[in-house]
Amino acid sequence: MSAPSAVARTPTDPTRQARGWRLPFQLWFPLVVYGVARTIGAAYLIAAATPAHRTGYGDLATAWDGGWYRIIANSGYPSSLPIGVDGAVQQNPWAFSPGYPLMVRALMAITGLDFSVVAPTLSLVLGAAAMVVIFALVERAVSRFAACATVILSCTFMSAPALQIAYAESLALLLLAGALFLLRERRYIAVAALILALALTRPVVLAFIPVVIAHAVGRWRGRAADPFPVRDQRAVAILAGWCLAATGLWPVIVAVGNRDLLAWTKAHEAWRTELQFAPGMGWPTTFLTSYGWPALVLLAVVVLLTLGIAVRPDAKAWGPELRCWSVAYPAFLLLATVPGPSVIRWLLLAFPLMWPFPEAAATPSERRFRVIFIAVLAVLGLAMQWVWISTFLGATPPSERFP
Repeated sequence: MSAPSAVARTPTDPTRQARGWRLPFQLWFPLVVYGVARTIGAAYLIAAATPAHRTGYGDLATAWDGGWYRIIANSGYPSSLPIGVDGAVQQNPWAFSPGYPLMVRALMAITGLDFSVVAPTLSLVLGAAAMVVIFALVERAVSRFAACATVILSCTFMSAPALQIAYAESLALLLLAGALFLLRERRYIAVAALILALALTRPVVLAFIPVVIAHAVGRWRGRAADPFPVRDQRAVAILAGWCLAATGLWPVIVAVGNRDLLAWTKAHEAWRTELQFAPGMGWPTTFLTSYGWPALVLLAVVVLLTLGIAVRPDAKAWGPELRCWSVAYPAFLLLATVPGPSVIRWLLLAFPLMWPFPEAAATPSERRFRVIFIAVLAVLGLAMQWVWISTFLGATPPSERFP
């Protein structure tokens, strides 16, 4: 009888195979960075709870906008806009999009847990998923180094603790990053689905239209080497129109629900304590009237600096989608909002600008400098997170900052 073969003498070892498996870098790195940053954020929230006259982490993590989301998750939306004794519309849940609170409501029904547990936990998980998608997006569009830098500085950004409290930022960031990723992959139907969900989460879809146009222009210019068939041209055109239609979806729903064409606008205006401004004039007028010409000049410098970052030749490394979003979204905030504490939180969606140097380092010394620079920014960002939590989230109403 012949001797058994070497293969026969070496049976498959499942344990050895399991030991050989490694969690991909694209998964474990953003999750580890996010986990460390959110652990520090949790410590900040616990430390800030007592000075803010809150009972603990869950109470502070569901404060402010979280209270309105709690009402929606528990009771839904009112049948009509509430009117005060002065005849003006009062603050009410209709000003908040339904995507996040209805998701919380569904999980509350499934788990039987309270809002103070479900909402922050859901935000934490969605934020983790968002960081994984952002890493994959930036790595494919630019490089692994840029992806690492973007994730680190996003997780340590001043208002990043909003990703672990009862706010819609985690869901919006995940949907936005997913839409940008799928747009680059030319999966237009999937992009349309995420845009619809984003429109019901945060009113920012209007800023996505220039991104779709930039994507189309990029494909058209490169059609000699990479065909841009008529079918795709039609799909992109429809997608741009879809973004426009999705922008009006929630305002239309609010109008129908309240039998008032301007109900959505009235609901938002109930939060405004400052003067009314002409469209696009909120920021310059506020800076000029409140702080004078030097502040207005400073605002202009910031605007020009942001624009310069995006239009400089090296920014081509982002690709048309990320490059355009880094301009379109800040422009949207400048034109559609007014200065206030919420702006710091809204800047989380401008994640490409967290690391605005997508080009590769020219020399090893430049690369070392970038690593040190990122580390310094991350430490400063973590310190500023305490300022955001204690000053803004931990403010006790009523106050001058939060009427």
